[in-house]
Amino acid sequence: MKKILFITWDGPQTSYMEGLFMPIFHAIGQADASWEFHVLQFTWAGKEKTDQVAKKAEELGIHYRALPILKKPVASLGSLVTLFTSSGKIKKYIQEHKIDILMPRATFPAFMVNQIQKDFTGKIIFDADGLPIEERVDFAGLQKGSRQYRWMKSIETQMLKSADAVITRSQKAIEIHLQNIGEQHRNKFSVVINGRNKDHFDYNHEFREIVRKKLGVNNEFLFIYVGSLGAKYALHEMYNIYKEASKNRSTAFLVLTGDQTYIKNNIPNYQEEGIIIKTVKASEVADYISAADLGFALIYPTFSMRAAVPTKLGEYLLCGLPVIASKGIGDSESILENFEECYLFDHARNFEENLEAIEEFIENPTFADREEIRRKALETFSLESASESYIYVLRNI
Repeated sequence: MKKILFITWDGPQTSYMEGLFMPIFHAIGQADASWEFHVLQFTWAGKEKTDQVAKKAEELGIHYRALPILKKPVASLGSLVTLFTSSGKIKKYIQEHKIDILMPRATFPAFMVNQIQKDFTGKIIFDADGLPIEERVDFAGLQKGSRQYRWMKSIETQMLKSADAVITRSQKAIEIHLQNIGEQHRNKFSVVINGRNKDHFDYNHEFREIVRKKLGVNNEFLFIYVGSLGAKYALHEMYNIYKEASKNRSTAFLVLTGDQTYIKNNIPNYQEEGIIIKTVKASEVADYISAADLGFALIYPTFSMRAAVPTKLGEYLLCGLPVIASKGIGDSESILENFEECYLFDHARNFEENLEAIEEFIENPTFADREEIRRKALETFSLESASESYIYVLRNI
């Protein structure tokens, strides 16, 4: 049996470990029992949160350990102290558990693995996680060419070149990385899928009625957005599409998010506008998607977003929900070209033209064929498809 150690560095609000990666790792183990997964999660989250993740890991047969990111004397300095003192902890874990394959995710885990690489005799799979450094440039104020940018870029480049395999979420990300490190590295790259549990994310008419009643929504056309909010998400475009649609029909807009502050700050009169903001358990998200009539997956198509594939897109489509998604995000356009039930929003196009096309899209007779949407989504967004994409990489290093 081969033992794989997945290493990640996360904020307190993230839930993708238990919601995305652990189910995929479990599905890999179900498909091929020769792989055993271990997770080291460096995290800002408190004990209550890490206990929840540990419980999920135990249920899925995954070995999990949370390591706190220091917050003192200040958060930035605490992060650096954690970063520069944790390679030894990883090395010790490798020795204790006889790890065969390391899988660092993104920049900081890559830094720690770079420090111990000469002493590790196994294989390394680098989860490049899109273009996280460029995302900091696009949305977090990092200056391209600054000392911090060059330092982070050198970490990423070293790992891209030295890893035995590199996984990304889009073909576009591969092309960008190869421009940086050279065409001779192409064979080590593979695209993997962010799959979701098809048995959980499924349309349920009974739950649709229950949730709509709970929300106080009767015959209204219900828009939904699920996930994080911030500068990269096109909240105002979603809001304006919703408001335009309300001129021709009775509408409501449901936002499911873990942090409600952003939308309340950006749409202060949200209650008057018919916007419903809720935070629900991960196990309830599919029920709320079933209650909706149209999902938003709008992200500003900056340079860094060429490497992204929104996880929520798979959740919507597996539940048979029609979607308005952004053009220019990862490989979404090629993935969605067979989904006439999805509208690709062109941010470079005149907004009024988009609105006119969206109105026609909503009125299309094929718009709400939820069974057909789900059938096509199963080919791309299921856990089975995701595990197959990872297994291909594992078997070929």
